[in-house]
Order: sequence, then C-alpha cells, then structure tokens
Amino acid sequence: MPLTLSYDAHSEIGLVRTNNQDSAYVSPTMLMVADGMGGAAAGDLASAIATWELERTDTDLDARVAAARAEREASDEPAFSGPDDPGDVVDVLTVLAGTLSRANDQLIERVEDDPALAGMGTTVCGFVLSGHRLAVVNIGDSRAYLVRSGRLHRVTRDHSWVQTLVDEGKISEDEALEHPHKNLVLKVLNGSTQHEPDLGWLDIQAGDRLMICSDGLCGLVTDAAMAPVLAAGNSRPQTIDALVEMAHAAGGYDNITIVLADVETDGPLGTPEALGAADNLRGPDDVEHTLSFELTDADPEGIHERPMTEEERYALSGRRKPSAWLKIGLGVLIPVLALVGGGTAWYQYTQTQLFIGPAQEYVGLYRGVPDRILGQNLATLLQRDPQTRVADLPPYYAERVKSTITVADSAAATSTMAELREKAARCVAQREERARATPTPTPTPTTEPGVPAPEPAASGSATPGVSVTATPSPSATSITPPEDC
Repeated sequence: MPLTLSYDAHSEIGLVRTNNQDSAYVSPTMLMVADGMGGAAAGDLASAIATWELERTDTDLDARVAAARAEREASDEPAFSGPDDPGDVVDVLTVLAGTLSRANDQLIERVEDDPALAGMGTTVCGFVLSGHRLAVVNIGDSRAYLVRSGRLHRVTRDHSWVQTLVDEGKISEDEALEHPHKNLVLKVLNGSTQHEPDLGWLDIQAGDRLMICSDGLCGLVTDAAMAPVLAAGNSRPQTIDALVEMAHAAGGYDNITIVLADVETDGPLGTPEALGAADNLRGPDDVEHTLSFELTDADPEGIHERPMTEEERYALSGRRKPSAWLKIGLGVLIPVLALVGGGTAWYQYTQTQLFIGPAQEYVGLYRGVPDRILGQNLATLLQRDPQTRVADLPPYYAERVKSTITVADSAAATSTMAELREKAARCVAQREERARATPTPTPTPTTEPGVPAPEPAASGSATPGVSVTATPSPSATSITPPEDC
C-alpha cells in the first residue's frame, strides 16, 4: 500500500514583528518552509520567490522526475541495484537542486533590477514524498523533525554559528537560544553561487509524524521541550496550537510557521496550499505585452496605442514633423537622464553597504560592493585584520570569506570578524598540535551508498532505522557539517 501524507500548516506574524517574512507550501507530495531575512531588503519577497518556484515544481513533479531519470540513465553515472535502490529519490533530489538553483537565479535578477533588495535571502527546508522515502532539502536554520515511537529526532542540521558551537560542545542547546549571535546564519539562499543546499533522504513508515518549522519556534523552544508535545498523540491542529503557545510564552519575537504531517497508508489526499508571504504577495501572473506604437496626426496629445501591421512595422518612414522629432528627442534624453540619476543613486547606495572579504592574505572589512564598473572598484578597504589569515580559516569559512560575507552594520562586522579570528586561531592551534603528534595509521571505514548512519535524538537514543542518508549522486550532498579544520 502506498504511503501518503496528511498535513496541517500554520503561519503567523508572531507577537513582535509587523509583517510575515515566512512562507510555506504543502501538498500531498511536498512539505516546505522558507524563512525570509533581510528586513527592509524584502525577506518576505525572497521566501515567496523560493516557495513559488517549489510550487511550480510540485505541480509538474512527475514529468520533471521522469526527465531527471532519463538523463541519469543516459549518463555514465553508476546504476543502483538491490532492494534499497535509491534511484527514484536521487532523481527527486536532482529536481529539487534545480528548483533551488532557479529560485537563486531569480533572487539575483530581482537585486539587479532593484539594488535596494540587496541582502535579501531565505532559508528552505522540507520534504518531498518518493515512495517509502522522503527527499530532504535544507539550507539555513529552519528545521525538519521526525517523531517515531514516541521519540523526537532532528532530521536537519542548522547552518548557523551557534550550531557550530553546539556541535563543538562549547554551549548547550539551551544556551544557544540565548546566544547573542544566534541569528548569524552561515548559509542561506541569497543569490550566492557558494550556497548549496544539503540534500539527502529519510526512510519513513506509517505512524511517523513529521514537523517542519521556522526559527520562530525552534529558535525559542528547545527540542526537549517540544518532544512531549509532538509525541503526545494529539490531533495535528491541537499540537500546532500547543507549539504556537510555547513560542508565544517564550516571547514570540519572530514569525512562526509550522507544518505538521502524519505518514499514513493510502490516506486521503489534501489540497495544495501556500501560506505566509507566498500567499500574501501573490498577484496575477505577469503578462508580457508586445504591442507596437506609432505617432499619428489624429492623436497629437500623446501616443495612439494599437498593434502595427507587419507592413507598417517594416515600411520606410517619411519625413517627420518637428513635433515628432521633439518627442523622439525627449524619448531619448529622459531615459538617459534617468539612467544617470539612477546610476548615481545606486552608487551612493552601494557605499552604505559593508562586507567581509579577503584583503590580500588576510580578512578585511570593506565599504561598498565587491564589483567593478568600467575598471573602477566599488569597494573600499576599511580594516585589515592582521591576526586572521584566510588560509588559517577552516576550508568552509575560508570559502565564505572569498565569496564575501554581507554584514548589516559595523557592530555585526566587528562580531563576525571576531568569530572568524577565533576560528582561525583554533585551526592554527589544531594544526600545530597535529604537526607535533606522531601520526598513527588507521584503517578508513567504508560506507555503502544508502546505508543510514545513526542520527542523534533530542529526547532519547536514536530509533533503529531512522536516518538521513546522503545520496551518492554528484548532484546531492550529505546532510553532514563540513569538517572544521
């Protein structure tokens, strides 16, 4: 019998914010949450763009997966075999990677059209059903959970600074909720080509309960506190209400979006729905107008709009009257003036921006944007940190610096540079210690593709069979933190 998803979803502003930058999309095959960021830089638009692209993919999912399958089978990629053949879910992951890439391209285009949107970004986290598995996608600090046999398991890993501190044992999960830099997200969908999502799969069974949420919930409430509520066996609406009350009790400082689903055997199919910013910002489909216009004596006060015939479009024009030349001149002059004025305003805007990037071999703070126009650099070096060499950083953070890190203000820049300095110092110490130690050869364990690794449980030991397994496909990466040094 096929597995199905029965779901409920909720998205709200919370108790403090004035608008909802979260988005969500739910359907019988797809459950997604996107948490926009960027404040005035349109985080709500960023989350909506990603969600709309996911929605378009979902409406044509079977055809897209079939095309990905055909391309994979025609390529030289190794075939999968055996009872645990992950081929179908690999194709779904390929489709998801392409979907987020298109959404990323749209963010780039929006910023190019309107530089005031620079800095907007969004998390994306969720599931796509593929037989008895879920394809898992994650970028940012929204989270996905699984409840099985009364135990809560976190499926995804946050791409945040505090998560690295928790992983290193420096702070507890409770302390992470109060950390001054808990909102420092290291990887989001924001137009950067360096920000690739984590992709993997999760084996599921009837009776499992799934939750995806924005950090308006998981950024205020610990897993340990949520576990008994999620495992209580109450209805989905009751469970969502209880979780929202917990977020409110913790301050309700952020937008709260929750998707809750039960895995059933041949259950009823729900109705696709978009929530939050993806619903609030939705407008009529854009229509490309291709009318041509002509100036006529019968319309001396303006332009008479009507489609031109093919003969008129390519006919030789006669001598134009002075009024026509005046309109043509104004038609050229006004756009040029607007372009110059817009360019000046854009340049002035860029000089209010701050970013961190390489300053020769060191980490530096710049004002402007990391671009050049007509041979002119649009960034000015404000500060070089002689204590932080890019080469001393862990590989992941070195790449982040090389691709530049946008910071909101000087305080955020100081904080981020201090954190990078700490990372570099720790890596230098680790490398010196390894250099002093005598290496002892050890056998390298091998892992068969599709064999799950145990996932730590937030409220108990891991349940056998519950895992997120990285795909062996080149298009998918493991849901595993990068090696630190």
